[in-house]
Amino acid sequence: MPQAAKSDLGDHAPCAPEFPAKAIAHITADRRATAAAPQDLVPFANLKGFFTGSGRQQAPHILWDPFTGAFAQFFPATSRSKAAADAPGGTRTNRAGKVVIQIEALFFPHCRVNGTVFARLVDTPCVGWGDLNAWINSWGVPEVWPMGRPTSLSRKTAPDATWRSRAGWYAHAHVPENDHVDPGSWPAFG
Repeated sequence: MPQAAKSDLGDHAPCAPEFPAKAIAHITADRRATAAAPQDLVPFANLKGFFTGSGRQQAPHILWDPFTGAFAQFFPATSRSKAAADAPGGTRTNRAGKVVIQIEALFFPHCRVNGTVFARLVDTPCVGWGDLNAWINSWGVPEVWPMGRPTSLSRKTAPDATWRSRAGWYAHAHVPENDHVDPGSWPAFG
């Protein structure tokens, strides 16, 4: 991604181009806050440091700060990343696509930024979303949610046949072999 600070982790592995292009939407979910007890957002530099350090085995392609529009890129789009669980011999969650671009939005529910609390990702300014979406589109990922656009923190696993055959955007909550419920919401296309 041209706008992203590059922190290439190496350890590249090819995607499987016989499957359609996908993007996976995640949130960092690095703190447990509530409406009654919000917490300050973790600084972008801290998460970037995590993904280049002890969290490199969980790194996405892109870390996105929806409050500032900052981006960090850890893998090229044509390599798998490591933000989704991917069991050996399983569904190939990190690879089953021409690209399987994974984005971690720097966000957790009830995060506080400059005194304002944000319950959902879509409530943030979403600075840089247009650039991020355009870059992902340039890799052939269509603006569709085969399992539906995420609207809550709930699990809805894609059937293996859907995962292997349908291009588009998937929530982490949709990815086979995973148990996460994020991102809870995601900006609209367009």
